[in-house]
Amino acid sequence: MYSTERRRVVLDIKNLLPDPFRMKEFSRQFEEIKEHIDRANRILIISHQKPDGDTLGAALGLSHFLDSLGKQHTCFCIHKVPQHFGYLPKIETFTSDHEWIKRHHYDLVCVLDSGDLVYAGVEDLIKDLQVHKPIIINIDHHPTNTRFGHTNLVHEQASSTSEIIFHFLDYHRHPISQEVATCLLTGIITDTGIFSNLATTSSSLEAAAKLLGYGARLKNIMLYTMRNTPLTHLQLWGKALSRLKENPETGIVTTAITVKDFEELGIEDEATEGIANFLNTLRKTKMVMVFKESEKGKIKVSLRTTDPYINVATLAKAFGGGGHKKAAGFSIEASLIETENGWDIE
Repeated sequence: MYSTERRRVVLDIKNLLPDPFRMKEFSRQFEEIKEHIDRANRILIISHQKPDGDTLGAALGLSHFLDSLGKQHTCFCIHKVPQHFGYLPKIETFTSDHEWIKRHHYDLVCVLDSGDLVYAGVEDLIKDLQVHKPIIINIDHHPTNTRFGHTNLVHEQASSTSEIIFHFLDYHRHPISQEVATCLLTGIITDTGIFSNLATTSSSLEAAAKLLGYGARLKNIMLYTMRNTPLTHLQLWGKALSRLKENPETGIVTTAITVKDFEELGIEDEATEGIANFLNTLRKTKMVMVFKESEKGKIKVSLRTTDPYINVATLAKAFGGGGHKKAAGFSIEASLIETENGWDIE
């Protein structure tokens, strides 16, 4: 009798504890996703193009879960995985072979960390797969998400998609191995900028603490993702910093990176990762805009702000992009121009 009463008290207290992730609000989606997985024979996990630590960490965390259930599945990204994520367990299982994917029958597709299929880079691939009419699960944390899935698990206050996957596993009381913990902590750390940006919440810190408790290899995460910058990347940053311009009337700081810069240094677009966040630390700046030529006639624009009254996601969405209130971006067919007060496009 004593043990039963004690257990009841513990459960009642647990129900009264703060729930920063709002677990109960997403219980229906957690249940639906598990039901879809249980019924599926072959599952496709999709990470977005130009993959970052969050989309990869979330995908691999989910992949390990599917392994434990004995589910056949494939991890796909239209672009190759950056070398510095080579420490992630099972990263070698990713494929970017569109034709190989088309030849297989997937009855469940999980798209991770993508506001829409265009952002994921798989709009055409999904059309090709429609012949088999797969169920599409959309798991994301971007406010601009278009809810394109049959089941949409979109938590706009979550720090990262990896944090959402952590809570999904936690909800289903699934054991979290050191490998899974390392993958998911990578996603949380990279999307919060090592817990320094506005994506850092009590929920993300709590999840990170639990993942460390499960044995996540923090040393590897920091060594390979945060302290592994090649010299050529810093040289590119130097070019971007040398072109900084501030508009005194608007408080907007801009800079530009050209195709020629990438060609001269022999590097890819991933070298620009972090520049916009770094510039966002400038004092008395309303907004930061980094213009990047991906190829002649095509510009990618990264937007950042710390101003409480500016929502850069709204601006990005107006140009077909998306993101968060304080960090967003878009791509556009245009040309770079330099003006007295900053860089612009025409």
